[in-house]
Amino acid sequence: MHSTESKAHPIKPGQRHPLLLQQRMSEQLFWPCLLIIAVSVALLVWNPEAFAPYRHLLMVVLLGTGMILILTFIYQLRAYAQCREHELCLRLPLSQLVIPYTEIRTTRPTELHHMFPPEKQRWTQRNFLGPLLGRTVVVVEMERMPLPPSQLRRRTGKYMVSPDGLGIVVPVRDWMRFRTELDEAIARSQRTSRLAIS
Repeated sequence: MHSTESKAHPIKPGQRHPLLLQQRMSEQLFWPCLLIIAVSVALLVWNPEAFAPYRHLLMVVLLGTGMILILTFIYQLRAYAQCREHELCLRLPLSQLVIPYTEIRTTRPTELHHMFPPEKQRWTQRNFLGPLLGRTVVVVEMERMPLPPSQLRRRTGKYMVSPDGLGIVVPVRDWMRFRTELDEAIARSQRTSRLAIS
């Protein structure tokens, strides 16, 4: 009876916290795509004689832009950070990054513009980061990186790899709740490890 009660129950995964960088990318693409779709539909319906030879091209543009719009929406939905029983999962549209709690040294909040000063970014990058620069992000400092920094940047993007140490930058809207969940998960993992050793 005692052994049954001492068994650890599986921990349910935490809340999914959407990643703001991926949301920002979707927002930037949304309005241009919508404008192209509107113009293409208008020209196809109006069907002016001058555009008759390009009708097939307009159809291709309409379908292609529609696919981009759908894919960016899916991209946004599939990009999130989540605390699981044994690891932090950063889910990206085409891959995921799993960081065991045993590899995490500490977490700290900072503002994005402290890590990536606007004056050091190209104007296109400043335009992309603009609404996010003043936001607080959570930096997950690690004992070692799961992949070489160059591979991580290709997988997650430049702005999710800490430029001043071994760490991952996690930009989420409710950073306080995310950090609390992560710190609690790390502490729980450490307690479990100590009990297993003893």
